[in-house]
Amino acid sequence: MSTILNEATASLLGAYRLAHFDPRGMSCFNTSVEGVWRSFLAAVIVAPLFAVLLAVVYPTMDPAPDVARFVIVEIEGYVVSWVAYPLVIAWMTQRLGCWDRFAAYIVAYNWATVFANLVTITINIARIGELVPAEAGDLLWLVGITLVLVYLWFVARTALAISALAAAGIIAVDLFLSIVIGMTVSRLHWPL
Repeated sequence: MSTILNEATASLLGAYRLAHFDPRGMSCFNTSVEGVWRSFLAAVIVAPLFAVLLAVVYPTMDPAPDVARFVIVEIEGYVVSWVAYPLVIAWMTQRLGCWDRFAAYIVAYNWATVFANLVTITINIARIGELVPAEAGDLLWLVGITLVLVYLWFVARTALAISALAAAGIIAVDLFLSIVIGMTVSRLHWPL
């Protein structure tokens, strides 16, 4: 257990360094096959914050879906989002000629999403829960999502050692996939 905790701590430090545009953050990650699997612990770390977001979102839904259905659909969407992206990126890295760096990227990306989700989910909670005025919430969202996209772009460019344009393409795919999964989850809340 202490090995996993130590690895998680080192990985979060690496993600933190990458958030400060320090490419040496990559040296903090376990990029072995075991490290790839362990990097999905990031999904467990993010889950409680995601649950708080869902608790804020649910009361604002009109009409409100069945609670059990809402929870099940959101859990399914959460799992799919953590699984779909690595599968798509596995295919893309083969096409881009950087398959040999796929493991390093997925490890760095998964741990980076802890910080990315911390920013975006916190802003969403503030906006949806009306903790900030609507205009300020919109501005916060724009600034937050921009910072997150730049951060994830840097992670892709650094971990995959690809051009700025190719890294932008990777992030565009990530954003597109997130939108598609989000729209699908939204549609599944209410049975036909």
